[in-house]
Amino acid sequence: MTGQEKNKHKINKHNNNNRTMTTKNLFALAVSALFVFASCNQDEPAPEVNDGRVHFASGISGVQTRVAGAEGNLWENGDAIGIYMVEHQQPLSASSIKEGAGNVKYTTASTSETATFTSTTPIYYPVNGPLVDFRAYHPYSSAAIKDDGNYWYEMDVQDQSNQSAIDFMTASADNSGAGYDKTNTSAVNLNFQHQLAKVIMNVSAGDGVSNLTGLDVKVKGMDHLVIFDLTDFSLVGTGFVGTPVITPYSAGSNSYELILPPTEFYNLSDCKVEFTVGGNTYVWTISENSGNITDFNSGEKYTFEVTLTKNKVQVSGEITPWSPVNGGIGTAK
Repeated sequence: MTGQEKNKHKINKHNNNNRTMTTKNLFALAVSALFVFASCNQDEPAPEVNDGRVHFASGISGVQTRVAGAEGNLWENGDAIGIYMVEHQQPLSASSIKEGAGNVKYTTASTSETATFTSTTPIYYPVNGPLVDFRAYHPYSSAAIKDDGNYWYEMDVQDQSNQSAIDFMTASADNSGAGYDKTNTSAVNLNFQHQLAKVIMNVSAGDGVSNLTGLDVKVKGMDHLVIFDLTDFSLVGTGFVGTPVITPYSAGSNSYELILPPTEFYNLSDCKVEFTVGGNTYVWTISENSGNITDFNSGEKYTFEVTLTKNKVQVSGEITPWSPVNGGIGTAK
């Protein structure tokens, strides 16, 4: 995508380079009730009595962006998701939501790959039809933003201190195209997909740099505001406010992590990483790397091995599954 094409979808890109999220005709979607979300593992037996209650198996596809667990693939205690039960094969809308199950919050006390989420009242299938599908997202927000009939979800990833809180994931289930009704006794499988990009920078000291004590890392020029459309989980746009500076999450051992918007509406050539240590600051333009990585894509993890030397920063990088792509070397001066 060219820079001109990206700017067509940029959210309020002003001449002064200050971008803010659009505010036209936005209002919060009121949530009329809370329901119990009873989630169970796919391998658990179906309920002995079919009382119309909906059961879910909620897992995470891919292991790259979750904080919990050695592989980052676990739900965490306190994680909350929002779920919609909509008429089968109908887009999310006020009229397609069934049994009041619109943006219902479920919270887990588990730390596991497949977790149990609970609320106050269970969701039930419609008594007399129609067939239904399910749509869900993480992390939960009480305000599903509605604009011109679209349900928009807005988030800000500038604060990277709690990676789980900004790991936007989505899931949908339509029973392989057949839809669900009250005769269904098996768990509805909600398999969540990561919608943002993960970046990891492993920093080491090279020639002329004795140690990394006091290392400070800042990312500048990166979009941090994001809007997704919950009707189809598409990316609506990205932007930033003022002069954006993002401090990566420190994972220890001089490893730094970020969860960032895909670069559909901004350019990595505008994004720089500053490494400050021992009174010296080294600047790396992210797009300048031997692997010709010029974009961050949804659901991919980018790992950069960063070596600070006396006169420059040497960076080798790779992209691992979700979608494997080899990275390269970049220089910061």
